[in-house]
Amino acid sequence: MSAIYENAVDSLRIGMKFFLEERSYSNHKHAILTLFHAIELFLKERLAQANPLLIYKNIDVKIADDSQTVGVREALARLENLGLGVPADEKKIIEDIQRIRNRIEHHRYDHSEKEDNATIAASLKFIMYFVEFALERKLDGHIEASILREINNRVFEYNERSALAEHRLHEWLHSRWPDWNAEQEDTPKEFEGTLPCPECRQDWLVIGWHEKPFCFHCNTTVDASVCEECCATFVIDNGCGCGKYPGKDDGRIQALLDQMRGQAIREREARDKRE
Repeated sequence: MSAIYENAVDSLRIGMKFFLEERSYSNHKHAILTLFHAIELFLKERLAQANPLLIYKNIDVKIADDSQTVGVREALARLENLGLGVPADEKKIIEDIQRIRNRIEHHRYDHSEKEDNATIAASLKFIMYFVEFALERKLDGHIEASILREINNRVFEYNERSALAEHRLHEWLHSRWPDWNAEQEDTPKEFEGTLPCPECRQDWLVIGWHEKPFCFHCNTTVDASVCEECCATFVIDNGCGCGKYPGKDDGRIQALLDQMRGQAIREREARDKRE
């Protein structure tokens, strides 16, 4: 077992322990970050199988132990150029998880039980696919049986929910467009497609065809909209991440402004007394 693969398996193990130990803000946040790290390492392992130098960002200089390695996007691009690219559906999973990881690392973590479960299940789905079919390995014997059972159960449930969501969508499409032939077209021509649901982060949200936006994965309506500035879907009360559409004011922003204003007044009065 290579050092990269061993490191990836360890990140997978630690990420699952974070997730299973406690349903808390901190545990779920670190589970997502650690599982993404595992994905990055598994991708590098596949590059190293082709050529150990391919894991490094700049292979035209002398390689040292501390030489910078590629990130996820670069690893995916190199695998694609080698004819080893991952399928589009699996690649999209990685891109969706990376967006969530970047938001946590550079902005904020929006703790949501439903979103966390979906993100972690999608991460595990990709890992299990990639280890078995790209790396041609099995995790048996490299990770505790109890953790592996949890992984397999969550991947199975994720696949079942995705299949059910797809069935619901197709049933609705057929009812809305009775003449649509699924064998000739993926979707009816008038249908623009689905969007990422801001509640479950799965691409089963439909906007504009129901009284309210409807997610076929959540199987319920969602108070969601799309930001024309950043093209992201968002829960209306929470606002958009880019700030174009602020969330519902629960009083905290005004309280903070009042606090800052009061502090400014006190500082000015203190200066006036000194003068």
